[in-house]
Parts: sequence; structure tokens; C-alpha cells
Amino acid sequence: MILIPEQVKALRDEIKRLEEQKKDYEEYFKNAEKTTMDLGFVKYVDTTLESSSYSNIRAKLQSYKSALEENEFIDLKESNTINYGTEFTVLYDDSKEEATYTLVENPIGLTRANINQDKGYMPYDSNLGKAVWGKTIDDEFSYTFNLEGRKDAITITGKIVKIIKKSNKDIHFIMSRPKSARISKKNEIIRKKAYMKNDTKELNKLHEITLSQFKLLKEEQERLRNSLAKLKKYEDRIMVGSIITLKNKNNKTKMYTIVDKDEYDVHSEINANSTVASRIFVKHKGDYVKENFSYKENGKCRTTTYTGEIIDIDNSNIEKEESVYSSIWAIYSRLGIVNKMLREGKIVEPPSDNTIGIGSKVSIMTFEDGQIQNRRVEIINQAVSTELNTDYVEAISPLGQEIIGLKNNQMFDYRYLSTLDNNTLVGTGVVYDINNNMNETLAKDPLTYQKKRRG
Repeated sequence: MILIPEQVKALRDEIKRLEEQKKDYEEYFKNAEKTTMDLGFVKYVDTTLESSSYSNIRAKLQSYKSALEENEFIDLKESNTINYGTEFTVLYDDSKEEATYTLVENPIGLTRANINQDKGYMPYDSNLGKAVWGKTIDDEFSYTFNLEGRKDAITITGKIVKIIKKSNKDIHFIMSRPKSARISKKNEIIRKKAYMKNDTKELNKLHEITLSQFKLLKEEQERLRNSLAKLKKYEDRIMVGSIITLKNKNNKTKMYTIVDKDEYDVHSEINANSTVASRIFVKHKGDYVKENFSYKENGKCRTTTYTGEIIDIDNSNIEKEESVYSSIWAIYSRLGIVNKMLREGKIVEPPSDNTIGIGSKVSIMTFEDGQIQNRRVEIINQAVSTELNTDYVEAISPLGQEIIGLKNNQMFDYRYLSTLDNNTLVGTGVVYDINNNMNETLAKDPLTYQKKRRG
């Protein structure tokens, strides 16, 4: 399954929320083991209902964590066709009304009302999802379905009127951006000087990561391993649909198709339900096969033999799972980079003097394109894995360069790329609640924060 950035954020937020609930329950169980009533009497508290809720929380946590480790992530590139992650608008012919959706392979993590209220996440396997897949602006679509209690089928028709490529609610992965758009000129000058002077202190910052980045790398490592196993299954494994080529001692070759049916031509097909097929399934390219197989023809029992070296396994006709990776070697390459970062990465602690530095968590209020935005972010040196644009700020970015070293309630100016006209403009902002972690909700609301500070 392929997850879009919104799903990744929703799952991570839900994991965080459930972890807090889990901790609260554990604290409750610790204090509720027993309570003293009268002198000399002890009452044990019945926590049956709480234990059931606690078990549900643990099950959900495991499910959401597995979803992040076992499924692939996709970051939508600018495209004119509808794919996973595409936000698009349709015009229905019958009602003459428009509706906007985002296509996903599966809506896991996106089903809570507060997540889905401003965006309709449309699963691919829905009627509309299948109808619009691969289409572009001005393409028409239609699908038919039956309502319970009605004999006549209903046909819905419409047209794609918009594909939204840029949004003010952009939360995509930082690493999906080109470095030229992420690195500030100020940082480029610092790095060039460091290389020229061999400034090891500055160059060592390239290996500085935060604890949360380390966890993201470990998660990606597991995800890459799972993806590798899935792709390898189709690369070198014999399964139903495989076409295998056997070469005998006389260098004569013959091709067989692995099929899953009872009636078949024994001379060109191997029944997946047969004894020989079960043994072939564990073999690979280069292995030798010599298996006798009995079958009936015109009521008489006959025998045939599959003999020879497996010189080729063709799985091109087998329907493969969707993957964001082009090949096994693409996964090996990325896995090598991740393993190296985990070996060489140095986990750093945030500054202890209430100034903003690598590892600091800070609330930022910015004013861009006529809108006020409040974010709670972690400052990192640079993105190394699947850091989301909403959760992290790179120190190498124009914004990062301006806020590094600031203290609570200090203002700053920075340059940003406007989503309205693609021009570079100057934005203003203020930082507050550095590393206090008072409360995630309060930390994102500057007015509430200021009132709390004043008492």
C-alpha cells in the first residue's frame, strides 16, 4: 500500500495522541492497584473497563506503527494526471455542482472527522476512484452502481475541471524539494568557507541529527527492508503465472507456465496444485529440476517428466503491487545511504540556554500571502528521511537561518516563495515557547500562550 504525506502526518499525530493516552492509563494502573479504606482494610480497585480500553489503545498503536513501517510513502510530483495524492475537482453532470477530492490507495489514518472535514479523501477502489484514475483536466468520467432496494442501476457522469498542484496546506516531505529551493544563500556561503578552511566544527554539522530524525531513519530502514522483500518476491520467485524455461542435458529448452487449474496441457503447463509444482515453488534460477508427474489421458494413466536447469523465470505477466521504487537496486541504494546515516549520525541535544538551535522545539507565528500561520516545529540541521514540511524547519533554509539563535518572543524577517504568484517575498514572524512543551494545543496558539505567561 502507498501512503501520501497527509496520511503519514495523520498516522504520526494519532500515534502521538495514543502514546499519551497509553501513558495516562499506565500511570492510573500504577496508582489504582490498591487503595486504603479504613484502618486495617485494603480495597483493590476493579480496572476491568480501563484494561479493555488500554488493550484497544495498544492494538491501535501497533496497527498504526506497522502501517508506517510496512507501506511505501509517495510524494506527489507535479503531474497533469490523477494518481495517488492528487487533489482534483470534478463537476457532476446531474447536479451541476463541483466537489474536490484527494485520491488515496487506502484511507487508513484519514477516517477521523477532524482530519477529513476539509478534504474528501477518495479511495482508489471506490467507484469514483477507479473512474478518474489516470485522467486529466477536461476528461469525462462515468460509473454505474446499484442502490439497495432498487432494480435499476444508477449511472453518474461528470468531468475533471481542476487538478490542484499547489496548496496553502502543503505538508509534503522536505526532501522532495530540490536542494536549490531549500538551502539559503547565507548557508551556502558558510559551507563554502568551511570547506575552504577545512573547518571541521562546521563540517561536522552535516552529521548532526536529532533523536526524532534518528527514529525516522530507523522507521525508513524497516520500510525499505519490507519493500525489498516485496519486490524480490516478483523478481526471482516462481509463483502462479510464472513462465519458467528449462534446459536439458542436450541443451534443448522448453518453456512451462505455472497455472492454477485442473484441466491443462501437461506438455506446456504445470499445475500449481500438483506435487511437482509445490517443489518447484522453492527453486530459483540456476536450480535443477527432475520431477515425474502422472496424469490421465483418454482414461489411461500416463507419465511425463519435467527435466532440466531453470535458466529463466519470467514474471512479467504477473500483476505486481504498486511500488514507488523503480527497481530492487533503487531500494538497495537508498538502504545503503540510510544505514550509513544511522552509523555516522551524531544525535544532538537542543541548547539549554533557551535559544533556538538544532533540536529545539519552538512555536512559530508567520505572516505569508496575507495569512497568519501557527506551527509547532523542531529545528533540524537538514532533512535526512521523511520529515514533513509542517513538523520541521531546516537550519539550512532561509527561515532556519533567520530563527537560529533567537529567544522567546523575538521577531524576524525572512524570504519565502509565494504560492500566489511564485514570486519571492519578505515575510515576518515571531517565535515563542522554546522547548517549554507546555501543551501542543497551547503551543500552537500565540494568544493563549501569552495569556498563560501573564498569568
